[in-house]
Amino acid sequence: MGWTLLDGVVLVGYLGFLVWLGYFFSTRRTNSDDYFVGGQKIPAWVAAFSLYATALSSISYVATTSNVYQSGWIFAFGVIGIAPLIPLVAEYFVPFIRRTNSVTAYEYLEARFDRPMRLLASAIFMIFHVMRIAVVIFIPTLAFMEVWPQIDPLILVAVMGFLCVVYTTVGGFEAVVWSDTIQTIILMGAAVLVMGFGFAAIPEGVNGFDVLVADGKVFPKENFSFDPKITTVWWLFLGGFFGSIYQYIGSQDVVQRYSSTKNLHEAKKTLYIQFPLLIASVIMFVGMGSAIYLFYKFSGIPAPELANNNALLPYFVIHQLPMGISGLVIAGIFAAAQSTVSSSLNSTATCAIVDFITPVRPNITDKQKITYAQIASWGAGILGTLMAMVFITQGQSDMYVLFNSILGLLGSPIAGIFLLGVFSNKVDAKAAWIGFYVSSAVALYLGNPGGMFNIIPGYVKPEIFGFLFAPIVIAACMIPGYIASIFTPSPDAQKIKGLTYTSLSDQSDIK
Repeated sequence: MGWTLLDGVVLVGYLGFLVWLGYFFSTRRTNSDDYFVGGQKIPAWVAAFSLYATALSSISYVATTSNVYQSGWIFAFGVIGIAPLIPLVAEYFVPFIRRTNSVTAYEYLEARFDRPMRLLASAIFMIFHVMRIAVVIFIPTLAFMEVWPQIDPLILVAVMGFLCVVYTTVGGFEAVVWSDTIQTIILMGAAVLVMGFGFAAIPEGVNGFDVLVADGKVFPKENFSFDPKITTVWWLFLGGFFGSIYQYIGSQDVVQRYSSTKNLHEAKKTLYIQFPLLIASVIMFVGMGSAIYLFYKFSGIPAPELANNNALLPYFVIHQLPMGISGLVIAGIFAAAQSTVSSSLNSTATCAIVDFITPVRPNITDKQKITYAQIASWGAGILGTLMAMVFITQGQSDMYVLFNSILGLLGSPIAGIFLLGVFSNKVDAKAAWIGFYVSSAVALYLGNPGGMFNIIPGYVKPEIFGFLFAPIVIAACMIPGYIASIFTPSPDAQKIKGLTYTSLSDQSDIK
């Protein structure tokens, strides 16, 4: 049906509201604690929606829908794999973050091991999230390229990056979590609209599910193979579980939510609310991908031949939904991107100040902390936007798998370190560093970034599905770390008191 003036009004109104929201929360801020963790007064349900929106992103919203359309329901298992991780994080990790009164996740690593480990983990997080900003800006840019093909996509990237940075930098953490909550509601509503219009094309008397099964769009037989080189149910579930360990215990954008609630009970509730939200994710992804497939099968309208598969959902929205509705759904796609970018910007700025600046300048004022954090936020936003421009000019085929591959390579060594810290009384800093070095070498070998291993005669990059990088790299950290702890001195009992699994019965919430 094409883009109309009404669609533009809906989208511009939504973007204007976000800028106003950032300004509104800036007027409520009284100190740096408000800027970094919302004064530790965020309601559990708001923190839960924000955590969900942060983890979801436009990568999942757009790319997973496209994957379901092409390959069937299998990619939903990547989401389901997170479910068994949630209670483990709530009961075995969150108490340590609360007890150490940590603003960043990496303060725990300094308390458990040493300061260099904290700085390294924090630096890796910031590097990864600049890359993540680039990926999640790139995905919705495809939507706007469908809306305004006559506009240079680099301009679209620049505008999108600028708007995300403005309301995040001005409003701080409260603006981020409340806008995340609003954006979650918008993107869920948008998904319902897409499903409704898609399924409406099914002729009366036809069972859509039977059609999907017959066309191999549910779970084809090859989805249950154990071949590590291809996409299967088992590897997606395994990768979803292990690939999310870093995100839920070692990624500041998520861990920051655990410190933003008023007590430990509320922090745990934030995680348990993820269960119904994960179910909603599966319904959204399976529903939208299936609805679009059935629409093009029965409506008589030919399916589009797109240069980039990730443009499928934006194309359907622009060309098939009624005016006004298109603007709302595009706003939903934009919301999925903004929720992730805003969290990445705020958490990156938090790490820069709390982990790097404050320890060397302990007398820094609250006003200076906020100023430096805003500068760091702008810096991360500009770098991420420039990288998104590179993606636009070079193109990327499957951003969902690419993103999870990057997550497995960069985040998994740090996830292994956190697990060693929590679940062992014998691993000291030296053993932990050995685990990190080994797992980093394995990660580099698997990923071969920049072709660095091509100079080695006979090297062939392993043909392993990207989702499997995380469990392999985590194991490559924990196993050598445990072995090394046999030959290194055990850490001082007083130093690790309250920081390992043996103190789980202590549910104190030091503030």
